[in-house]
Amino acid sequence: MLKTLFLSLVVNLFGGSMSACSMYKLTVNGKTMVGNNEDSWGQDARIWFEKATKDKFGAVYVGYLRNVLPDGGMNEYGLAFDAFTMPHKPNMQEKDPNKKDFSYAHIKAVLQQCKTVDEVYAFLSKLNLHVLNGSPIFNGGMFLFVEKTGRYLVVEADTLIFGNDDKFLLANFSFAHTKDVSTIKMERYSKGDAFLKNKELDTNITFCEALSDTMSVNRAKVGNGTLYTTIYDLKEGLTHIYFYHDFTKRISFDLKEELAKGDHEFALAELFPDNKNFEKFLNYKTPQNSQVIFIFIIASGLLFFFTALYFLVNFIKTSNPNNNFLKLALAFLSAVLSVYTFILIRNQGIFYFPSPYEDSSSMIISLTSYLPFVLLLSIIPLFVYMINIFRQKRWNGFSKWLFLTNNIAYTMLIILFFYWQLFDIFA
Repeated sequence: MLKTLFLSLVVNLFGGSMSACSMYKLTVNGKTMVGNNEDSWGQDARIWFEKATKDKFGAVYVGYLRNVLPDGGMNEYGLAFDAFTMPHKPNMQEKDPNKKDFSYAHIKAVLQQCKTVDEVYAFLSKLNLHVLNGSPIFNGGMFLFVEKTGRYLVVEADTLIFGNDDKFLLANFSFAHTKDVSTIKMERYSKGDAFLKNKELDTNITFCEALSDTMSVNRAKVGNGTLYTTIYDLKEGLTHIYFYHDFTKRISFDLKEELAKGDHEFALAELFPDNKNFEKFLNYKTPQNSQVIFIFIIASGLLFFFTALYFLVNFIKTSNPNNNFLKLALAFLSAVLSVYTFILIRNQGIFYFPSPYEDSSSMIISLTSYLPFVLLLSIIPLFVYMINIFRQKRWNGFSKWLFLTNNIAYTMLIILFFYWQLFDIFA
């Protein structure tokens, strides 16, 4: 029950299931291959098969045990898709009141009812796609659909774009609002683009594996990055899958054969041999995969928020100048740390990327990466002040114990900051 509640809270705080991804399609002599790298911190990746019914096409899906909805997949007619996170776009047009709103549940219906990207377009153009734009706080998303002829459809919150190039790459940026893709600085995208330049296109599995490997991510800090890779052969109905950026081990599924077995699924981690990098990743604890740390960060945020209000009011009411500065400083520090706890919950990359963490879409979040240093430099003076206050009995009982409780929380946070290597700015 606790685990279910924890996962529910995490999913609600993080929004949809879409992740950082890279994707490509290659078409040569009538054969189309689609590759996708799922760059995610999920620990429960799975692949599952749902047979056809009277009014639904059979399909293979990839995603997570905690989510009913898939992150990618391919149906029996050779239509494949994958989902991407994407930054929020400001100044979108108003919704069409005559259309229903798109929900992520529709994406599965698309794969169950559409054979071509024209049919996908007809399905989605009847809906308001505004939910894909997310919000200033929560990321939005987009989809890429590819049919077996090689035609593709990019789906964003404010537009749907057809394409029919022999090669096409995509990552977590707005294709519709990018005038020149050569300006894209995402490493996984630029590596894929460089790989394909001056090379004769091929659709054999060796060529596709090399491209997928080139676009995959393997970060030094925790050995994390690309959780799984799928390569779809749209003509033959084959799904090749790789786990945790290890391209030496491949498992292939024939969609027709798998659908004949009825509905079934596999946990990806159980399909593949033990992977030391994945074990290291599993043992690394963050608020997003540890109930205890999650609850501690949430509780600390609430404590800091209350402390900020309490000492600010206390500062305004008190007339003793000896106490004013410390109470005001505590109110400010607590207010800033309460915001930082929310950032820690919302931005999982802080724990996996090098420190200080840089957020390309928010200078404020990037600046908060220096708060652990502020807290580390402040902790000894704070304890000295606290000891003096207890000795001299200058504050009332509640204020003293609230100060003590905050100092304990600060110390525990500093220990976690060391564990997460947030002080290792020269690593």
